[in-house]
Amino acid sequence: IEVVDGRIWLRPEGTEYFCGDLSEQEQKLVWATQGVPRPDLFNAKAGGTAWKSKPSWYIVAKKDRTVHPDLERAMAKRMGATTYELDSSHVPMLSQPERVIDVIRKQQMEKPAPKAEEKPAAQPLAPAPEQAKDKQVPQ
Repeated sequence: IEVVDGRIWLRPEGTEYFCGDLSEQEQKLVWATQGVPRPDLFNAKAGGTAWKSKPSWYIVAKKDRTVHPDLERAMAKRMGATTYELDSSHVPMLSQPERVIDVIRKQQMEKPAPKAEEKPAAQPLAPAPEQAKDKQVPQ
């Protein structure tokens, strides 16, 4: 990445880390059409955090080289999200859109997760072996 004019820009050679499971042509398109966040993005305070009061779902991108998958798992756990894992880069919605749609459809058919105030106490980050099998996206 590179910070220019107060914005964070993905450099062309960085696309392999951001969206490396896309074709070369698709990576070029991602680079050419990228949105550019402000450098203070990670210091911003979000108001009205929806996951604290609403059911949430999260797809962990197991081959993400932009946000470490363990960090994604920790964020999903903190949210109390129903979590799925895909062998994907940072952009599963681009590299595996049909699998992302499967997750959306599945969540529409399932009972919503409990609200934040009803969630059990936090558990260790590593999922129990019996839980790991539940973390695969439906085929």
